[in-house]
Amino acid sequence: EETSEFESRGLLLNLLVIFLGGLALNLTPCVYPLIPITIGYFGGQTEGRTSKLFVLGLLYVLGLSITYSIVGVVTSLSGALFGSLLQSTVVIIIISLIFVALALSMFGLYEFKLPDSWVMKAGGARSGRFGAFFMGLTMGVVAAPCVGPFVFSLITIVANKQDPFYGFLVFFVLSLGLGLPYLILALFSGKLKSLPRAGLWMEAVKHIFGFIMIGMALYFAAPLIPREINHYVLPVYGLLAALYLLFFDKSANSSKGFRTFKTVLSILVIAASVYFGWPVKEDHGNWVKFDEAQYTEALGKDKIIIDFWADWCVACKELDAITFKNEKVKEVLSGFKAYKSDLTKTDDETKKIYQKFKIISLPTVLVIDSKGNEVKRITGFMEPEEFLKIIEAVR
Repeated sequence: EETSEFESRGLLLNLLVIFLGGLALNLTPCVYPLIPITIGYFGGQTEGRTSKLFVLGLLYVLGLSITYSIVGVVTSLSGALFGSLLQSTVVIIIISLIFVALALSMFGLYEFKLPDSWVMKAGGARSGRFGAFFMGLTMGVVAAPCVGPFVFSLITIVANKQDPFYGFLVFFVLSLGLGLPYLILALFSGKLKSLPRAGLWMEAVKHIFGFIMIGMALYFAAPLIPREINHYVLPVYGLLAALYLLFFDKSANSSKGFRTFKTVLSILVIAASVYFGWPVKEDHGNWVKFDEAQYTEALGKDKIIIDFWADWCVACKELDAITFKNEKVKEVLSGFKAYKSDLTKTDDETKKIYQKFKIISLPTVLVIDSKGNEVKRITGFMEPEEFLKIIEAVR
């Protein structure tokens, strides 16, 4: 249904929507930490003219585009779930380590640049260009896992269409939208470095982004952390990071405006950490763990709803916290056999579930009527009001 609605709008209009979606994705929490790295990198190339910065920016965006275009082609050829990569322990560790490495460069432990041997191979005179392209490739990998339900809905459409060129085009246009602000930042970085006293507050801002990146590393590592303590990891980290910024990080404190900003930010983070870290009694309603035997027995007799989710899936958590917690939704769902299927880890059992229910992206919520027919397949977050209309109509 989602695919047909998408196609009915026409290719050009769809590409415009995708481009605008790419622009909007720069506001997601694991894309904007890349901004200070971009400014720092391009700012270091300012001996060149604006035209040189523009070329570097273009190469950076091209690197970003190649990463996403590969995703589009692979998805269209295999029909595979790109997000399921995040079930792999190796991938989770690599992504978490990338964020830690970026964070350490924000704290000034080293400068984020390519190894000299790589630069020599690419030709010393072109190191800036090669570096910009390579950084674009890297940032595409770092940003890819958390660009949200918008990208997962595109993956669903591309996987269903199974046309490699279409997959390439959709994700290339998406990456152009995602990369345009970086092209502007590349040009802006030259002007930024020439501002008086820019170095003082830029260093302090980099420290803040460093803490954000360590937070992102912990967020991605969540599937590897025991669930008993997982709830407390980020709140405790947020509390410690905010207290450090408030009392121990003295950088740019000479600027009254920045000191006020840092104080307000730290207090907000402390308040949020206490709020989210406070122990809460979980109300699971009538949701039970998915069991194939129970499901088969209920099929054709009862109304059924199955929520396929994973620890790494942001939209899954939104569905849980907002839609499924709505009192009216809970009331209507009491008339359903409600199952939750945890697809966080990759094993034979989860692979069978992916194949059996033809799942391409998470979250996926299947709504099945009492005759055993699938009446709706929801991919991505849905507001309680819209969700209610669907489940109230099921017979």
